[in-house]
This record gives sequence, C-alpha cells and structure tokens, in this order.
Amino acid sequence: MSLLYQTTGIVLSRRDHREVDRWYSVYTPSHGKVEFLARGGHKPLAKLTPHLEMAAVVDLLLVHGRAYQILAGVDRRQAFANIYDDLAGLVLAQNGLHLVDIGTRADETDPHIYDLLLDWLGFLNQNTFLSRERAGFLLSAFSLKLLALVGYRPELNRCLGCRQPIAPGAYQWHGLKGGVVCTNCTQIDQETWFAARPMTDEALKLVRFGLEEGFASHLRPHLKAEDLAGFYEATESLMISHFPIIPASSLRAACAVC
Repeated sequence: MSLLYQTTGIVLSRRDHREVDRWYSVYTPSHGKVEFLARGGHKPLAKLTPHLEMAAVVDLLLVHGRAYQILAGVDRRQAFANIYDDLAGLVLAQNGLHLVDIGTRADETDPHIYDLLLDWLGFLNQNTFLSRERAGFLLSAFSLKLLALVGYRPELNRCLGCRQPIAPGAYQWHGLKGGVVCTNCTQIDQETWFAARPMTDEALKLVRFGLEEGFASHLRPHLKAEDLAGFYEATESLMISHFPIIPASSLRAACAVC
C-alpha cells in the first residue's frame, strides 16, 4: 500500500488530541470510515482543519504513519451551509453523522452508507421547516435505513417464527429478534416470544415507510401521536438490541431541542 493516497469523504466527527492536535473521522465511499490525525489542527491559525469543521464532502490527502494516518492536505468539495441556518436541520445532521460514526468500524467499506449520508445531508440542506415531531420521525427513519445497511434489517412482512405472511392486527413486535411475529406463534411458544409487544397496523406502516421511502417522502404522511409512539418504540428497541453502540440519548430525546 502506498504511504500517500487520496480519497473523498464526509466529515463525521472530531476530537481534540493533546494540546494542539485533533482526530477526525470521515466516511468515504472507497475506504469506509477513515480516522486520521491533523497535527496542529487545534491551533487558532491552522490552515487545513477549517475545511473539516462542518458537515461537508472533502477531498483528502492522507499519509500512512507507523501507528495511524496523518492529514497532509484537504479541500472542501461540497458544503451544506444551509443546514446551519436552521436548528432542526443542524440537530438532525449532527445526530445522523454521529450514528454513522458509532455504528461503523474503520476500514469496512460500504458505499451505500456513504450514499445514505449524502442523501441525508442533501435533503437537510434544502432548509425545509421541520416540526419536532417531523424531525423525530426523520431521524428514526434514518436510523432504520442505517440499521438495514449495517446488517440488521428488520422483518416487517413475515412472521419471525413460522415465516408465514402476517395478517393485519394478528401480530406483535419483537425488537430483540428483529421484527414481527404472528399471534399464533406467540401463543404456541410463549417462552420464546415472551418479550413480544403489541403493535398497531398504523405503527407498522410507519416503520415500513421510514425504511423504504426517500427522505423527501417522509414529509408527506400525517403523524398521529399514538402511531408515532408505536413507531418510536419499535425503532428504538431495534437500536438498543442491535446497534453496535447504543446512542447516549433516545431518538426522540435527540430532537427535543428542535
């Protein structure tokens, strides 16, 4: 492998290192998540790191050191400046980037995750007004799509037990096992499915919609409080049961400031 290489990515996070250096995490389509050190990146007059201080697509020049990679050059290719004009958009952008950061490992390539991030930031950059309820629904939909990409796509159409198509109103939700289970299976084997919880057809429709449809489409459905409650319960149970690292706050709480 060449010591010096170029790549393009989306900035996920940063953290200070010692007195003047700074660590960055960037998701790339060709190398997956890449972590590198920017020497002097914490200095007030640093020349390279201003390009990395906001959600953006950047071109990077990196060097493989003995123990870690070091930033040699950076150029901002695409900024999403409109996100910073709206609190809801900023909160959603930061939480989406954080979920990708804690939900992926370094050097595991998946261009679909990069495309998801690009779609997410591009949608938020349109600066559409979002209520707190809509923002929570959007972030939960993003998390569902991310879960599916990292290998935890929920079963929403067939029973997890007997594998038969589920009938309306005749199923329950099992977050730990990842999807729906028919009422017949829960009655036959109560010990296996003791953690299954009731779920309405409307809540399941929201889960399906959030997983399958694009972000622009998520602005359309009318969100009833009782349906959202079931939707959040299902989504957050999946995050707690299957996401590599459980987020510090719930998806609903993350949007409480919107």
